[in-house]
Amino acid sequence: MYLRLAALAGWTAAAVAGAAFAQPEPATWADAPSVADFAALYPPKAKAAGVGGVVELTCDVRDARPHDCAALFETPSGYGFAFAARRAVEQMRVADLSLNGKEVRVPVTFDPSVLKGPVTLTRPVWAALPTATDFQLTFPKTENGVNNVRVVLACTVARGGLLSDCAVAQEEPSGQGYGAGALALAPKFRVEPWSDDGQPTIGAKLRLPIRYQLTSAKPDAAKP
Repeated sequence: MYLRLAALAGWTAAAVAGAAFAQPEPATWADAPSVADFAALYPPKAKAAGVGGVVELTCDVRDARPHDCAALFETPSGYGFAFAARRAVEQMRVADLSLNGKEVRVPVTFDPSVLKGPVTLTRPVWAALPTATDFQLTFPKTENGVNNVRVVLACTVARGGLLSDCAVAQEEPSGQGYGAGALALAPKFRVEPWSDDGQPTIGAKLRLPIRYQLTSAKPDAAKP
């Protein structure tokens, strides 16, 4: 009897341990607060001190939105970051409706730079990218002998992750028509509304490098 009870106790402990280490589902977001929303939600005490913070929330998804969120960790504590993070995720909506009824983890990073105006997004997560055919359609129509071109666009991330207000910030070499081609390509890019490290992207500035590396097509071999 003693051995049987010990075995049951061990099984129960293993089950509890397994539940404790169960990994939540990964989530992608269809909507999230913007940079301006984040600035408005920034905790007043942290804002006055110019302090940034990081929070990780665990939430249950219902009706495609996070509910009953609790902070797994908050650093630094005492500035109200966890409370502000819970308010921020109220504006979020998952892209995958199969996550309803499941747990998700939501990282939230408070960067004081959002208090100074538009921030620059350095680590975008791309929701959509142009195809090789899209690139080919933006090549200049004239032969110019150039085979290595770098264009940098300066854009703003709009709602839906689209790039707006794009302008050519750099074109090397210039005057070959690739800047205009890159601008025509910009609508094919789309950014996720939430970065991997838990920061808003909507309303952020983005510098988008586009490189064209071209090789001449070999002529067909002469027929005998």
